[in-house]
Amino acid sequence: MIDEKNKFSNEDNFKSFMAQYDAIADLDDIDERFPDGTKIADYAIRDVVVIELKTLKEDPTQKMEKFFHQIMKRPDFPAIYGELNFRRVVSLLPDGEQSIRKFETVAFRQIESIMSKANKQVVSTIDHLKMDPQTSGTLIVINEFADFFEPDVLVDYISKRLGSKNDKGLLRFSHLNHVILIQDTHKVRDVSQSGIVIPVYYIANDNIAQNEVNKKAYIALRELIKNYSHFNKCNHKVYDNVDESLDIEKLHQPEMKEPLKGQEWIEDQYRKNRYMKDFTDEQLIEFGSMVMSVCYSMVLKENPLVLEHHKKMHLFKTQIELFEESRLRPFDLRRLDIDPRKYAPE
Repeated sequence: MIDEKNKFSNEDNFKSFMAQYDAIADLDDIDERFPDGTKIADYAIRDVVVIELKTLKEDPTQKMEKFFHQIMKRPDFPAIYGELNFRRVVSLLPDGEQSIRKFETVAFRQIESIMSKANKQVVSTIDHLKMDPQTSGTLIVINEFADFFEPDVLVDYISKRLGSKNDKGLLRFSHLNHVILIQDTHKVRDVSQSGIVIPVYYIANDNIAQNEVNKKAYIALRELIKNYSHFNKCNHKVYDNVDESLDIEKLHQPEMKEPLKGQEWIEDQYRKNRYMKDFTDEQLIEFGSMVMSVCYSMVLKENPLVLEHHKKMHLFKTQIELFEESRLRPFDLRRLDIDPRKYAPE
């Protein structure tokens, strides 16, 4: 069990572990003098691996909310009701890909920054300590604002950035052989092990050629993760394949709510039986146009459509299901051809 006062993804806790871990040298303790302004990494196993520790401490929530609101004010923002998956909804915009890239720039600016700084510090450390040039560089990221950054999104972003290149066509992070993400918001779905099993995310930079030193670094880092887990008196599982499905779930599940009622109950039931899931966009437009047109025809000021109570309730239920399908898909409801007069009584 993780002690709440001594969390797994906590910088001070990790530094306490490293201070007593004999396999690693703390580079802050070395006596050699460096030129003023020289930045070196935090830890090393000489001629095997250099480790830089970085912690996510800045909460980007306010910046992201401001960005969301700016996008949602656009006149061409899709008409979708309910809780939105921002990426999927924005993808419907004409410049969706560009907007998503801007989103990533805002959301992951600090990730990009620490990767860049870590790469430079690895280079500087190997150079000034005259280490083997093949020494592996490793960035360990401790995510203390894990409620904002979901691990699968963060792992995917880091993996893509490791393959990015500069204007000269060279790898931007040519000395980051590995990135390890430590975040304790989730647990592994593994009933075969007792207690909580914390996932640790190991991202290898496949853009850098493998060598014998790199293999030694991999073994050393796996051992480090294992010992850190034992230090925290908990179990762990390493995910070291970016394409591997992360079989994880939230560590602290929300408390049980009261039984769903009304619209929430209809939405929940529809998610269990999405009969519109396989509709093409054209079929959804045809069906949705009919549903919305009939709904609007019942509220016309002049000559409204009158339906029996049970038919009216069924129609309102279908309308809620249509909204939920548009949210899940997602689908811009402005594409519907709504004509209430078409269904008004003659």
